[in-house]
Amino acid sequence: MIKKLDRYLLSQFFLALLVVTIAIGLTIIVINAVEELRDFIDNDVPFISILEYYVYFGGWVIKSFLPMFVLLALLFSLSMLARKNEILAMKASGLSLYRLSLPFLAVAVLASVGHFYYNEFIFPSANKRRVEIKEFTIENRSRAHTARVSNIYRQIAPGYFYVLGSFNVARKEGTDIKVYRTEKNHLSQIITANKLIYDGFCWLAVDGVERSFTTRVGETYNEFDTLVLADIEEEPDDFARRLGKPEDMGYLELKNYIDLMKRTGVPHVRESVDLEIKLAYPLSTVMVVLLCIPFASNPRRGGIAVSVASGAIISLIYFVLFRTLQSAGYNERIPKELAAWGVNAAFLLLGLIAMIKARK
Repeated sequence: MIKKLDRYLLSQFFLALLVVTIAIGLTIIVINAVEELRDFIDNDVPFISILEYYVYFGGWVIKSFLPMFVLLALLFSLSMLARKNEILAMKASGLSLYRLSLPFLAVAVLASVGHFYYNEFIFPSANKRRVEIKEFTIENRSRAHTARVSNIYRQIAPGYFYVLGSFNVARKEGTDIKVYRTEKNHLSQIITANKLIYDGFCWLAVDGVERSFTTRVGETYNEFDTLVLADIEEEPDDFARRLGKPEDMGYLELKNYIDLMKRTGVPHVRESVDLEIKLAYPLSTVMVVLLCIPFASNPRRGGIAVSVASGAIISLIYFVLFRTLQSAGYNERIPKELAAWGVNAAFLLLGLIAMIKARK
């Protein structure tokens, strides 16, 4: 009976989640399509390109608004059950609010894990394709403006990176190349050169210095006119592809980028805050569920309309506070941990208090 009850509760929740996701997701897509309509017409964008763009745009909607979708779906489904006195009947049969909350909390935890996995492994590459379609197809920008790229970072292997000050894609040469190799979190080799050239088969560092660091020998220093960098596998055209903004990178990708910035002495406050947020934001699903279960499980006047409005207000408060602390973290007014986890901690505390005081 308990398992059947769990399946019943979750079926109501998933149905509401599907409706909420489609309704709000389509609304966001339609609003964006209206904003982009002029570019669609002026640049004669093919329908298949528009369709492809909004498939990837839908992925961005899921990444950005999943916690809000879960919140509204929970409020909607629980309010329906409470309005029909089904929750009251469950409590009368001996089930406490804590037991009724268990399947929803379990789903919220799984949704948080899935959200993180999606943000880490699926979204970054899909979002880069979305940006490419928007720039070169919808906005009809020339790819020539990407022929010269600055501040390039690439990872060859874990602990093995290189950076380029600038690169001219058409001429297949760059300036200010630095290659870093680390072992056990210690710098073991650094290669610096004034110029990087692609000769059609491999990359050549020109006019530079190679320094190696070992515990046995110490530092070795070697100047060179030309050095083959066989480990760089990118083609010249690859450098015209943008890495994207920190919020669009995966967690490990951004972490490696920050490690490199630390070694090169580049400020990395914003990136460090974004790195913490990549862990904190998916967990917001659990926090809002914990807060809303006791609220939605008791029937109130206004029914579904009140629940939806309440969910919208809670979502608005959460996102406003989240972005406010994020901006404060960017400006170094508060620690990065507080900037990323402060709102989650506050909602967790409020949720626990609400669960304790709710009618069981």
